[in-house]
Amino acid sequence: MEPELLEARDARQETLDRVLAEGGAGGGAWLFISANVPGDRKRRPGLARLLWDAVGALQGDIGLDLVASGWDVLGPYHVARTSAQPAAAKAAAVALESAQPAGRLLDLDIYGEDGRQVDRAALGLAPRACFVCAEPARECMLLRRHTGPELLARVDELLRAHPATGVVVEAVAEAVAEAVAEAVAEAAHAPERLATRLHQGALEELFLTPKPGLVDRRDHGSHPDLSLAAMQASADLLPRFYQDLLSCCREGRPWAALMAAGQAAEARMFAASHSNAHKGYIFLSGLVLRAAWDGGGDEAGLRARIQALAAGHFAGSRPAATHGADVCARHGLGGIRQEAERGLPAVFEHALPAYRKALAETGPSDQARFHALAELMQRVEDTTAVHRCGLEGLATLRVDGAVLGRLLAQGGDPIPWLAARNEAYRNRNLTMGGVADCLALVFALA
Repeated sequence: MEPELLEARDARQETLDRVLAEGGAGGGAWLFISANVPGDRKRRPGLARLLWDAVGALQGDIGLDLVASGWDVLGPYHVARTSAQPAAAKAAAVALESAQPAGRLLDLDIYGEDGRQVDRAALGLAPRACFVCAEPARECMLLRRHTGPELLARVDELLRAHPATGVVVEAVAEAVAEAVAEAVAEAAHAPERLATRLHQGALEELFLTPKPGLVDRRDHGSHPDLSLAAMQASADLLPRFYQDLLSCCREGRPWAALMAAGQAAEARMFAASHSNAHKGYIFLSGLVLRAAWDGGGDEAGLRARIQALAAGHFAGSRPAATHGADVCARHGLGGIRQEAERGLPAVFEHALPAYRKALAETGPSDQARFHALAELMQRVEDTTAVHRCGLEGLATLRVDGAVLGRLLAQGGDPIPWLAARNEAYRNRNLTMGGVADCLALVFALA
């Protein structure tokens, strides 16, 4: 096997080992979802879509929490957790692998909390059959019954047969992927579905690792008062807020009732995390959800309603005595107020298009998510950064966002650089709460 393939395999194993080590107790199983493609040319058209469809199918069958995604020379992969027991998870995986011909390309590995893999033999199942013939795959590999080109031709045939996938010209594929992303985003504006996505977006932002100065799976960043568990507990309170907000909308209650729902959500957040945690996100996501309720499924309509709601809110309320308000007054910044009154341009004009483009190229992956992070670091007037480190802190975000963007554009691995910057941010007590809130919105809307 080529050295880069071996390195990618080792890196995947390190990711899995880290997730298993950090997962803790609580029952259930872990899934490593990847592709089974022979030879050295692993990246095949349609493969990312096949894996993402598998994630969706398993979500419906056994319930999944997606905790990591990646894209390397071996192709796409995902790591997820389920509350189902390992044997039940393996049974669901085997059923999915057998449900359609392209399922033969799926590699759905199941692990218990002790790190032990649950194989087919544990369920009394026969080994998997060959891609080309009905004989056991391992036997065909040992005897070299089929050539590499023959095997890859069969792989591509299976992918072409998979619903809604196919081998197309690359430029057309990108255009189609962008159109699909826009259609999905428009559909997500249906308020109830958007409420679900807003919660998921907060979790997706939390689990993205590493993020300089922010809580993630590695550490608490520049927030010694917080932890991953506390942040997740805070995020998991969001659905109640969204249901309260939607109830106010259905009953035609005034803006003051929505404000009260937000204040109640903040109180629950403080009780759960003893920190601001998702305070900024409660405001921003509530604003977006109310704007979606008011109608206008297209993005232009949504942004116009966000602008109108934000303008009315800030015009009709007294300036809050917050660190953000103080920073804006002292340094002449617009902060999140100006961002909201302009219809969230950092989100809609920069980060969301960059994220969609990356999704079209790599599929759902941390690599794509880091593209959105790079855009937001360069554009959000993050008052948390200024409060802690002055305007120099904001300048650091700008420079680092540009560096991250160049690194991603060049195809580099951002993980080591981001980890090093996290240490630098921790040493300076620098963080970027406003960037994190907008990043969660990007994930929700895309």
